[in-house]
Amino acid sequence: MRLENKVIIVTGGANGIGRRYCQRMVAEGARVLIADIDLDAAMELEAELNADKDEPCARALRVDVTSEENTAEMAQVAIDAFGRIDVLVNNAGTYPHVEFDDITYDAWRKVITINLDSMYLCSKAVLPQMKKQGGGKIINVATDLVWVGLPGMVHYISAKSGVIGFTRSLAREMGEHNITVNAMAPGAVIPQIDNLSKIARIRIDSIVGHQALKRPLQAEDLVGPMVFLCSADSNFISGQILSVDGGLTNH
Repeated sequence: MRLENKVIIVTGGANGIGRRYCQRMVAEGARVLIADIDLDAAMELEAELNADKDEPCARALRVDVTSEENTAEMAQVAIDAFGRIDVLVNNAGTYPHVEFDDITYDAWRKVITINLDSMYLCSKAVLPQMKKQGGGKIINVATDLVWVGLPGMVHYISAKSGVIGFTRSLAREMGEHNITVNAMAPGAVIPQIDNLSKIARIRIDSIVGHQALKRPLQAEDLVGPMVFLCSADSNFISGQILSVDGGLTNH
């Protein structure tokens, strides 16, 4: 119960790794706001997490993380439902694979907005409450690809590189308020490696071959580090980037 009574907002929390984060957080005693543009999936997860509970521990909310109005509502709903905001996990994002020559300016702006601007908007929304209550944590999801680059993902990696700078700078400003700001930089999660194409499998084999740990990264490998960053165990850590990639990069 490392997160007992913590109130945590997880953007992009209804599907994929965000869903795993929410499930584990509730198992560790937290109350979560599942903020996702996919309201049906968020409500399904809310029902799952609240089943057999004496009091609700999860709340679903449709949130467009690129909307200032939506993100402000997100913070207020968390306060109204649970009384405070202890942690914001900026997990929502998009990661299209497009060669640079084919990236239109509209596509560039969309990726930057969803992956970087959203972190500004969501953080801006929760910080007044965190300051009021005397502390909090912001955890931004980056990628280990910022250290190495990758063809076909220039817009995505540019946005995530901005996340690194955003994390380090915001940590400096928020320290006096007892608010920590960190980022987790995952490697590539391979949820169904048996269904990959031959070319994709060759790429994954190459990545694994360069890792210190010789197996593909699974979603569950990210859940423990995220719980650590949300918990009191990380209270004296701020402005840091935690790479979770099996030792692919050394930073």
